Amino acid sequence: MLLVPNVVPFAHASGLVYINPPTISVQPKGTSFAAQVQVAGIDPFNGWDIQITSDPSVINATSLTINGNMFDANYSSTQYPSFEQYHCINGAGKCAPNDGHGIVHSAVVYLGPLRQSGPSDGLLFNVTYKVVGSGSYSPIHFQKIIITNGTPTPVTTDSPQDGLYGILPGQGFKLTASPNATSIPIGSSANITLTVSGFGGYSALVNLSFTVPQRGLSLFLNVTSVSLLPSQPSHAKLTVAADIHYNQTIIPITVTAASSGLTQSVTVSITTLAQPDFILGVLPSLLKIHATSSGSAIITLDTQSGFSGSIHLKMDVPRVAGLSASLGATDFVISPGQPATTVLGVSTPSSDLPFKYLINITASSQSSTHMPFTITVKPPSPDFTFQIGGSGFIVQAGQSRAYTLNMTSVDYFKGQLFLLATSLSGIKEVFTRPSVALDFGNSSTSIMTITTDAYLAPGNHVVNMTALGTTFLGMSVNHTITTTITVISIPGAKVILGLQPLTYFGIVGALWIGVVGAAIREIRKTKAKRFLS
Repeated sequence: MLLVPNVVPFAHASGLVYINPPTISVQPKGTSFAAQVQVAGIDPFNGWDIQITSDPSVINATSLTINGNMFDANYSSTQYPSFEQYHCINGAGKCAPNDGHGIVHSAVVYLGPLRQSGPSDGLLFNVTYKVVGSGSYSPIHFQKIIITNGTPTPVTTDSPQDGLYGILPGQGFKLTASPNATSIPIGSSANITLTVSGFGGYSALVNLSFTVPQRGLSLFLNVTSVSLLPSQPSHAKLTVAADIHYNQTIIPITVTAASSGLTQSVTVSITTLAQPDFILGVLPSLLKIHATSSGSAIITLDTQSGFSGSIHLKMDVPRVAGLSASLGATDFVISPGQPATTVLGVSTPSSDLPFKYLINITASSQSSTHMPFTITVKPPSPDFTFQIGGSGFIVQAGQSRAYTLNMTSVDYFKGQLFLLATSLSGIKEVFTRPSVALDFGNSSTSIMTITTDAYLAPGNHVVNMTALGTTFLGMSVNHTITTTITVISIPGAKVILGLQPLTYFGIVGALWIGVVGAAIREIRKTKAKRFLS
């Protein structure tokens, strides 16, 4: 026996034509569903002519079949076949002139004997729809219904019951959470009340779900679905628990309610509070110390989340001969607003090679022990010194002077150095070794000879000397020395018209050569004229 919604027993000569199921929830785009056209409590009949419509931009009819109709169920279809006068979908097939897009038309005449018993219930035909749009509302509406019994007078029916894809406009529900933000100490839990309220007369079953939180945070729902009645909200309880290993953080939890293709979500902000603890800080955590030298770092202990109590420091130092480290104190008592500090001192041994030492500081209290804090001890970046030897930087014009350049490896510099010098015109620099190599802890020299021009005016002249270095690891290190060279005139030389003698006679000689050349050209011109005359 078929269960027919909203069907009430009625008097003879009436019946109901309806869509089953009467409501279809919103489906994902591309899915298909079936809608059956059925009758209930109807007088004997032998045919129908029915048109149904829907919004083709939301759901589109794809097939129509009369297989399994109530005539076939009661009589042999081979003995008494059913004749389809119209079999039309969206204006395609055996159609009437007024059929078109969005219309399904089925007209059937049963060729067997008319049933003479009481009212009948059963299937007429089945329509398959495909969801093609994102809309959430489309009635499956009876546009025309004619039930025939072989006489000019059709069988009477009550008002048909349309189907509905989605929900009616103005209907729906909402989801709220109270509180929507809460704090949970690590190792405890809290409850959130979820309320589902309908509007527009909406009633349905609402399913609840939530996002899976981060590891260490657990969620529990006392129910996974609630029944919603018009003007009567339903409630559920969400329990949130943070285990003792969870970190202090803020995490959003999203709870979703779904019904008839509609969804509503609410976000609850959960703050997990850390257990009282302390903070260990070291500044700096990288100590750059030369070999056979020393350095220090400041260690700070402070409260976190209201911690108050005693703390013990333990230090692990590598077993290297000559390496030593010490703490100013190892036991402290701190409280909120009362931090504690101490000094870590480190001394490094002599080493022919680059070194790196790791010193671990572990801090512990009665309730917790922190992971070791590592302090790295290593030499500063590789470098070299660049110096010029000699005490006097005075040169006579036209003379030369040699200077010794000294390069020494510092902090394990190993690589090649290239030497160059720049100055104004009149001074020339030459290196005996323009390129030198340095190894760990070694020194090297090069002789730079400065030659001045004989015509260079006396006074101070700047010479820039640069050493361009590249370590074996590819790092560039450069140094420049700026030196002032004082050029003096040749002792005892007289000045003619304010010029050095060589300069003066050089200018006069150049002028005299010019005069002699002009005279010779004039004589040649005179001889040529005489010859022609």
